[in-house]
Amino acid sequence: MRSRYGALILAGVFFGSTGTAQALGPHGISTMAVGSARLLCGAFLLWLFTRFMPRTTQKMDKRDLWLSAIGMALYQLTFFGAVKSTGVAIGTVTALGSAPALTGVIAFIVLREKPSRTWLIATFVTSAGIIFLSSSKGFAHFNFVGFSLAICAGASYSLFAVTSKRALSMGAGIAEAMTQIFALSALLAFPFLFTGGFSHMVTAKGFALILWLGLVPTALAYLAYAYGLHGVRASTASTLILAEPATATLLAAVILNEDINTKGWVGIFVIACGLLYLTQESK
Repeated sequence: MRSRYGALILAGVFFGSTGTAQALGPHGISTMAVGSARLLCGAFLLWLFTRFMPRTTQKMDKRDLWLSAIGMALYQLTFFGAVKSTGVAIGTVTALGSAPALTGVIAFIVLREKPSRTWLIATFVTSAGIIFLSSSKGFAHFNFVGFSLAICAGASYSLFAVTSKRALSMGAGIAEAMTQIFALSALLAFPFLFTGGFSHMVTAKGFALILWLGLVPTALAYLAYAYGLHGVRASTASTLILAEPATATLLAAVILNEDINTKGWVGIFVIACGLLYLTQESK
């Protein structure tokens, strides 16, 4: 069980590299185009990985496949739209902070998962940490459209988490399930690949950005996520990947030379405490 929890936290760490990678990428590139290209690259790399992994005969249920793919595609588009509309701080804290609670609700409705007392406490603690971390430099440029998009992003990710969890529980292979989900979500998001700034992606810098996003925070991250998700509650998984904002802040400080003030360090510490407390469920 500990390995499942560790895999989910590792997935959150991989997810946390997204913002820094984008900051180092070419300027002027469309966020929706990046999201679409990330799905395409991730799906291709996942397909390559499946060539070297044991295959299962259990196929993914079409209902779960479509719901998972729609959730992932909508998450990519709404999250980047939220960040662009309302700013990184509010967009991130709303999307990531709402995901565990929304996942708990959807998991109860779809899977009949009853949230544990440990999960409730850990979710409260980590959410508080995210608020500290994301507001460390103040909230600015708030607007209702961006806030609504962030809530939609949290709900979309929750839909992906719950339905993919159900597919894995029914015997679908981890790598094969993720490959099918991302291939379909990439197809759904494909039209957004041409929403401006496409020329930047065919440069060396743009190619490096898409390759990193497709490999680390997509292919590797979701393989680790699916492995962890297979053995824990969907609500627990959504809380453990809250390692993402802490990782994103640390990478920004180390690589982009962004300052972390006292409030930011408190947020990182609180998130770490919440994640550590949640792992006690595995004992």
